Amino acid sequence: MEEAFLYGFWKGRRIERRRPPEDALPEDFPFEELQEFNRGNPVTSVLGPQGFLMLRGAPKLPEVLLAYYDEARRMSCGRCTPCRIGTIVICEALTEAVEGRGADVDWEAVRMAARQMQTTSLCGIGFSTPEPMIGAIDGFLEELKTTEPVAAPGALARARLYVSTATAPCIEACPANINIPRYIDYIRDGRPEIAEGVLMQHYPLVGTCGRVCVRPCEKACARRMVDQALAIKDLKRFAADNAGAAVSHLFSPCAPEAGVDPEERIAVVGAGPAGITCAYHLLQMGRRVDVFEMENEAGGMARWGIPAYRLPREELRGETDVVKALGGRFLFGRKLGRDFSVNDLLTKMGYSAVFLGIGCALGQYLNLPDEDQSAEGYLKGLDFLLEVEKSQKNPGGPAPLEGDVVVVGCGNVAMDCCRTARRLLKKGRVIVSYRRVEASAPADPEEIKGARAEGVEFEFLSAPKRILVEDGRVVGIELTRMRQTEPDASGRSGVKPIPGSEFVIPCSHVIASIGQKMDVSVFSEADGIALSRWNTIDTKEDYTTSREGVFAGGDAAVGAQTLILAMAHGEGAAKSIDEYLKRRTPAFFPRRRLSRIIKRADLLGRCPPAKPFVESERFEVKMLDARERTHATPWAEVEFGMTREEAWHESKRCMRCYRLIALTTREPVPQTQATDDKTAAL
Repeated sequence: MEEAFLYGFWKGRRIERRRPPEDALPEDFPFEELQEFNRGNPVTSVLGPQGFLMLRGAPKLPEVLLAYYDEARRMSCGRCTPCRIGTIVICEALTEAVEGRGADVDWEAVRMAARQMQTTSLCGIGFSTPEPMIGAIDGFLEELKTTEPVAAPGALARARLYVSTATAPCIEACPANINIPRYIDYIRDGRPEIAEGVLMQHYPLVGTCGRVCVRPCEKACARRMVDQALAIKDLKRFAADNAGAAVSHLFSPCAPEAGVDPEERIAVVGAGPAGITCAYHLLQMGRRVDVFEMENEAGGMARWGIPAYRLPREELRGETDVVKALGGRFLFGRKLGRDFSVNDLLTKMGYSAVFLGIGCALGQYLNLPDEDQSAEGYLKGLDFLLEVEKSQKNPGGPAPLEGDVVVVGCGNVAMDCCRTARRLLKKGRVIVSYRRVEASAPADPEEIKGARAEGVEFEFLSAPKRILVEDGRVVGIELTRMRQTEPDASGRSGVKPIPGSEFVIPCSHVIASIGQKMDVSVFSEADGIALSRWNTIDTKEDYTTSREGVFAGGDAAVGAQTLILAMAHGEGAAKSIDEYLKRRTPAFFPRRRLSRIIKRADLLGRCPPAKPFVESERFEVKMLDARERTHATPWAEVEFGMTREEAWHESKRCMRCYRLIALTTREPVPQTQATDDKTAAL
């Protein structure tokens, strides 16, 4: 695409390549990503906080700029004058230029309005969007002073912005690209029900996610550069807890959308977060959906793998019931590979498409030399959690543990295991062994903090060597001390055992929590489902598999990951299935491809901007007393939600780090995935 680049203004530099001598190309811009964006339909311009780039086939500069600033005008919240008035001034001037009266415009006054936006606006829409306008005036004023109309009088040319998004660091970090500042705005304005509506555009498990999300958005939050990241997860939970009616009560069966055959049926296999979200979107399109689940309740690993003290069962049940409210069917107790096959669904049972969201529900043993996997007291982490969860319905609840417990591993499942064991162990120690340092642990730091508060001990830089068994029972575990090595090319330090450092921890239970895998035995050769070298379902970008009409997502496709990623896959797969059934064509996801360009070209720029922000203390979630958690009410929810006042104060800490980024292409791009929330007032 480098040879297609014509001119632009990028990072403060005018670039002209339409005539000799040609200026140098922008440094580090990934033109190859523009080539890959939508094959056969080239990108013709790029606009963002760094300026603009015009490529072969682009509309005239005034037309492209007008489309960009009309979008900025619509997205301006109107709370500060520079942005509210500045976007109007710019749009009026560009409308004059588009209609052939550019020579009559006072472009210096327009430049002053743009500079005022840039230096005094209170959020990212105002202070990041003026750069293309300033660059056009400074570098290509002759293009703006056109005397020939470039579009019909009054036309805004908005349709030329085939791909645009108002994004931010938190949005880009979220696998589902949730418009986080938008729902935080609604919370600040006292409208939690609309905030929940923003989230429910993407998935129904809002309260669930607000309790157990691993918060990639918070790790990216620009507020960290001022004081501390926003409590985004807690704000999400607040929206769900205070939105009013239960989620399922908000829905009823939907009429089929245009192009939907009401006779077609879709099978969703697995009622976990990926499957529930996929069914949710398909049902809203008016499609007929049956959800097959091997257990007797919906929720998948959110139901059976996350303890009740983190995720109350009534919360999850109220959100998964949306499938029934929308007219879908749950078929419980039906296991893939035992009661039916993928091939059966397509050839015998009459389904037009299948989504596989079967997760990674198999734990793993440590596989140490000569280990006795049948020894009493030696358990896989997921098996332990499942056994405890199912025994909750027994009289008296789960059986107490006797003797010390060692959990090997330090991921989120390991934290669930050690904290659950602590609740079942009335007397004794629970110890977590992890081969790396605490900073390298994959578990959410808040989960490690919570485990410590409940009395769990940690042995970092220790690795299992041997499980000690006597008379068929676990009596201890031998560990080796580890040391960190120098960081490798990726920046991560390795570990090596320290010779002669072995030590034994006497215990009655060893719980292996070192990862999960998919049960590949559910597939037969007739299913035609190809697997990756990691024994996950081999999928393409549009969630298709090797078998036509079969789609997959979530942990089954990428290995054990996160709830929010699984839900993002479910949403994308639903749109891909819809496209397949309507046109038998591959789905196209422009927002995801735009994210690649944003990341490679660093289009977010500096966040936060170089302006002062008053430091403000982050919300600190309140919790049950540690003794109550492990003794008096061990299965009661540990974390309390926000009050309205707390949510208001926390929402005000959001800096609205929006960046408006747009592309034009020669032809419209397929809109399988919406490019953003297209909100008139954020």
